[in-house]
Amino acid sequence: MSHRTVGTSFSALVVVVLGASAVQCSSSSRDGYEAAPDAEAPPPQLVSPVDAADDAAVADDIDQECTGDNTQIYVLERYPDKIFRFDPASLTFTFLTRVECVGVSGVYSMAVDRRGVAWIVFSNGEFVNIGLSDGECKPILLKNRPPSFVRGGMGFSKDDSRSGEGLFVQNWPGADLFKIDPATRDVSRLGMTHLGAGHAELTGTGDGKLFSYFNGSGEVALLDKTTGASLETYRTSVLQFSAFAVAQWGGDFWIFGRHSPEGTKVYRYSPATDETTLMLETELNIVGAGSSTCAPFKPVQ
Repeated sequence: MSHRTVGTSFSALVVVVLGASAVQCSSSSRDGYEAAPDAEAPPPQLVSPVDAADDAAVADDIDQECTGDNTQIYVLERYPDKIFRFDPASLTFTFLTRVECVGVSGVYSMAVDRRGVAWIVFSNGEFVNIGLSDGECKPILLKNRPPSFVRGGMGFSKDDSRSGEGLFVQNWPGADLFKIDPATRDVSRLGMTHLGAGHAELTGTGDGKLFSYFNGSGEVALLDKTTGASLETYRTSVLQFSAFAVAQWGGDFWIFGRHSPEGTKVYRYSPATDETTLMLETELNIVGAGSSTCAPFKPVQ
């Protein structure tokens, strides 16, 4: 599928709200993803499913040197389903590609790997890969998928595994934490997050950390990647959105929140200062976000 790139700037609206002190509990919620299909039917361009045999080169390629745009944030818009690149420095969105996969609809969450490939889960639990450079859609065949594993917020975190990084999913409904090996497509259950069984989104870093954002309470928790337990917790001042997403960048958490049918507000929460800042508002209907493990995890000068 062809794609185009268009830069769109939005005026930055800055409102600083003092965050509360770190706490130790949380809950969350998320919208019901009502059906509102595009008027334009997607073209039949879904290709063969991706499995471990088809993607054997992942283990060799995934730990490549990080360069270019894969160090920024990507966001997923719904109705119509599109992917944009977001530059935290200039506060601009750049259109990359439509999400056009035959037989599935209702995008739910997104994560981005080190190779510049988006991993998207739909409301019915189907997973696909979308090439950010070409928009090609490939369904993913997961292995050893437990019946309880449906869908959830997702994020990549760097590790020392064969793949170099892991895709973590906090399941909804429930609060189980799962890991998908991107090289083998194996699914394993790690444990249960104790901050609550509400909707949450995940984001990870290049130094091996994994965070969960709970929209119900506005809390961000550093998770133990082997058990799901909370190691540290921060409270932001943004919560109770009907749809939301989060991505780590430069040591801060960028939170995208929407109250239907309004547009999306983009916030930055800084753990260093415990401040929540409203950075801008956009008409984009953002329901997912992802920053790869190539993104900076320390403050950018």
